[in-house]
Amino acid sequence: MLSIQPSFAENVQEVRAAAVITAIAQYTSWVSCQDKEWLQFYLTYERGAAGGIVEFQVQYRLSRLLGTYTQSALSVGAVASGADTTSLLQREWIRYGATAAGVEGFVYGPIQLGGCVEDFRVGFLESAAGVPLTPGNLGIAVQMGDRMP
Repeated sequence: MLSIQPSFAENVQEVRAAAVITAIAQYTSWVSCQDKEWLQFYLTYERGAAGGIVEFQVQYRLSRLLGTYTQSALSVGAVASGADTTSLLQREWIRYGATAAGVEGFVYGPIQLGGCVEDFRVGFLESAAGVPLTPGNLGIAVQMGDRMP
């Protein structure tokens, strides 16, 4: 039987309508991604003033009973012959700095889940590294898939 894929727009779900953000971390509601293989985020940011920066992070739950897991960044240490290497792993917030006035769209992902994540949410704030007293607007959408594209 022929399987027809739904259009791109039908696979995209709004997670947060574009609205003003604050300098205090806020989070979207938890969104189910059970049995999904991957996520890709589509974000829009409109700075409140020149130098505006948004920060965001994705959090995951394997099960509502197991707690929350935050995305992380790995910095690989210098490798030298005959010596062990120490690398750094830390929870991660990602910064996006607007390049001009007006709404800017950007993509984050794809993120491979392997079908083992129950749900996710996105944390966000107007960065202290930018102009936190003049917050911008942030919108978030996600595309989820059953197999890697």
